[in-house]
Amino acid sequence: MRTRFFITGILLCIHPSYSHAESLQEAMYAAVKQHPMLQMAEQNIGIAKGNLDEQGAYAYNPKLILEPQRRRLLGGGIAKDYYITLSQGIEIAGKRGLREQSAQAALSAVSQDREGIRQQLMIEAARAYVMLYFAGQTFDLRSQQSGMLKKVSHAVDRKLALGESSQLDANLAQSAFASALNAATAARQLLTQSRQRYLIALGRSNQVSPQATGKRFKLELPKLALGWKSPADAYKLALESRPDLLALRSKLAQSDAQANLASAARIPDITLSAMSGREAGENLVKLGVTIPFPILNSHQGAYHAALAEKERVSTGLNWSKQQLRYAVQSAIDNHSNAMQALSGIITSNMQQSAKNTITLARKAYDAGELDLEELVVHIRQGLDARMTALEIIKLGWLARIRLAEVLGHPEYILKGIQS
Repeated sequence: MRTRFFITGILLCIHPSYSHAESLQEAMYAAVKQHPMLQMAEQNIGIAKGNLDEQGAYAYNPKLILEPQRRRLLGGGIAKDYYITLSQGIEIAGKRGLREQSAQAALSAVSQDREGIRQQLMIEAARAYVMLYFAGQTFDLRSQQSGMLKKVSHAVDRKLALGESSQLDANLAQSAFASALNAATAARQLLTQSRQRYLIALGRSNQVSPQATGKRFKLELPKLALGWKSPADAYKLALESRPDLLALRSKLAQSDAQANLASAARIPDITLSAMSGREAGENLVKLGVTIPFPILNSHQGAYHAALAEKERVSTGLNWSKQQLRYAVQSAIDNHSNAMQALSGIITSNMQQSAKNTITLARKAYDAGELDLEELVVHIRQGLDARMTALEIIKLGWLARIRLAEVLGHPEYILKGIQS
């Protein structure tokens, strides 16, 4: 009887451990503080600004040509002549303005790309944080299950040595322990992978070392506010907020400017020149206009290519809008279903019910109403119920994160929690 109480008493120790350290908000903000991806996005903006300065400048610099000339005259003597020519290319058909317009749109696009990267880093940090948190909770449960069944197996072995148990019960306890040990090993592997993804999401991949992988992060999660819902016109909000769509609009403006520029390029630029010189003792002055004729290359190919690129970007933008409509509706439905499931486990008090299952199984086992096999089954059912509850909570968080991602508002993750 004392052995039975020893075996069943440790069942009450099965509970997830909670600790308080780094918060979800801190993780999201840490991801965008010094992440290499964001640094590269800033560098892209610097490149685009330099290109804007370049495209806003004149396409042609003035040219000054000095040609000294020394001639031996037929009648004898030497003539020292010279020619000074100043020429300046002139862009016509508004090419400079179109180049500047295209570069400005490109700068707007990379600025939106940077905002998109910032939002995505926050989303990925939140997702990695949640996955690491629940990987830790799962590992705690599996480890406690493994430790508990190990003690059960040892207790049954001692009873077998005293002739108080059968070899069948010993084999059953050993098999249950082996299964729990395998589940704990898999949970440890998942925890290690989740920890590495979390470090990478924060831009700290250089910290993924043998020392870091053995470190246990202490994380905490607030409770989700079940009644929180997205704004009424979620699709319109996403259209106005999603940086990838805003970047596509800027790219469409850029391709439109490029098409107009390619059309203007079919009109050749002119060059104005003025020459002053001295030849054979006489002063020379000459004014000239150089007008190329687009005979061998009329730039029609570049123009048609620019029009095709404009159509391609426009088609991509329209398709992205359609995809966004589906994504918004799917995210809203998924979030609603996840909150209903989460509300269900809270209403039914699944965690407490799982504890009660183990307690009742212990009492029935002590009263002789359950054998060891039935006891192990109830242990597994209780643990499975707690694992299911953890999975439902995790899916609720992932649904909230996905909804915030689709709407283009990572801050919604933190707004929809209980204070």
